[in-house]
Amino acid sequence: MRFPLFRLFAFILLVAGITIQARATTYFVATTGNDSSVCSTASAPCLTISHAVTLATSAGDIVQVAAGSYSESPTLSHSGSAGNLITVRGQSGSGCPTTPDIDVNSPTQTHPASTVTLSGAFTIAANYVAIDCFHMLSTGSGAVSVNSGTVGGSISNIEMDGHGCTSCGGGIYFAGVGSVSSSQYASNYTITNNYIHGLSNGMYGACSTCVVTGNEITALSGDEPGTDHDYIDAWGVGTAFRHNYMHANTCNSCNGYDCHMDCIQTWNTTGNGTEVSKNMVFDRNVCFNHHEGVIVQDNAGNGDVSNWAVTNNVFAYGPYDDGSGHLCVAGTVHPWCWVFQDGALGTSNTFFNNTCVDGAEGFESTNGSAQFKNNLFFSLGNDTSIYQTSGATVTGANNLDYATSGTFSGGSFTGDIVNKNPAIVSIGTGSSSEQCIGCNYNIQSTSAAINAGVSTSPTVTVDLIGTPRPQGPAFDIGAYEYIPTTKPAAPTALTGVVH
Repeated sequence: MRFPLFRLFAFILLVAGITIQARATTYFVATTGNDSSVCSTASAPCLTISHAVTLATSAGDIVQVAAGSYSESPTLSHSGSAGNLITVRGQSGSGCPTTPDIDVNSPTQTHPASTVTLSGAFTIAANYVAIDCFHMLSTGSGAVSVNSGTVGGSISNIEMDGHGCTSCGGGIYFAGVGSVSSSQYASNYTITNNYIHGLSNGMYGACSTCVVTGNEITALSGDEPGTDHDYIDAWGVGTAFRHNYMHANTCNSCNGYDCHMDCIQTWNTTGNGTEVSKNMVFDRNVCFNHHEGVIVQDNAGNGDVSNWAVTNNVFAYGPYDDGSGHLCVAGTVHPWCWVFQDGALGTSNTFFNNTCVDGAEGFESTNGSAQFKNNLFFSLGNDTSIYQTSGATVTGANNLDYATSGTFSGGSFTGDIVNKNPAIVSIGTGSSSEQCIGCNYNIQSTSAAINAGVSTSPTVTVDLIGTPRPQGPAFDIGAYEYIPTTKPAAPTALTGVVH
């Protein structure tokens, strides 16, 4: 029997142990489509995203969703590969539209502005899949849910919109915390350039070796008694949260109950390896209108929460009063820039080059250690007691502590600078209505923070906006390096020049 040449070639590859990569297919979805169509041409699209994702079964396949409104909750259940994700995306594939963000603190200076609106939620139940460029309207169950154990996904350029909800759900939810061991957490996800607003929380759950960067989380809301409106609640091992902007939380949204609103929070109550948060990085973020900036608790005391690096961040102001008269019980204060409490919190906790307006800095562990270096504390009143420690070993150097009223009696650590104005460009007023949209935490040429820092280990290589550190003979203290607006004049004459 004779084999056709292509079958013979495939047989030879199979015997040699070589697989043939199936050609990736693009499946189209439109509001004018039909789920009985072939869906693989723009002229014969599917009607629903849910049907199209069942067709996208090979690595590299794309589900391309046209402009319009869709009411459904698709589940992505087919896996791509590490180099070829299965992608569900809005728009034409030529890039996600954006709209400008006027806030100087925004990391991206834009918001995604997709014309593809989805009322519902995505569920990721497979490996190596991507969701990109949607405007999602919450139906109460959140926007994107990620199953535990999944690997290598991407969630980008999505506006997750509460649109005035009262039972809002969250933005991005990673399943498994408290119910599966940390080895079964979702892992290797990239979460980038998303705009999350008006939901109960921004991001919640367990993700290991993930990168969360360039996202804006703002104006969290909802009226679920007992629900905290944290920007981020995070578990995992080795995840980094970088260059995100969190702001505009108001206690009024709690409508009379005692909710808290933290920039990032984690805890461990089980002690059985299911609430694990280790070797985490919180770097180059700006967070306004919060209670705690970073709150880390190892309530079980077994070391499942430990070893955090908190660097180059700005923390300022409590949740603001929007005038509705429904202040939550927690009030509008923000008592902590960071607080690490209880248990065995590890020996590699570092707090370098943060800028903090009011609030205390605490490491209250029964054991473990921490380093406080190059942090800038600015009190808008007379708060001159900012460091709180208990039990653990806390060392530090070259922090700058300044209060507009009152004076510090002396530094807490070697090389601390006290009672010298850091000359921040625009710090805000500290009023109960402070949102600080126009604040600028760069330091001016007269700042006592310039070249006053000390080298750190591990090394902090860039500041909040990516400027290399150090500039000049030493680090500047705080989240920003000072950059002169004018360059020094070139020399007019040189001596000893060899031609």
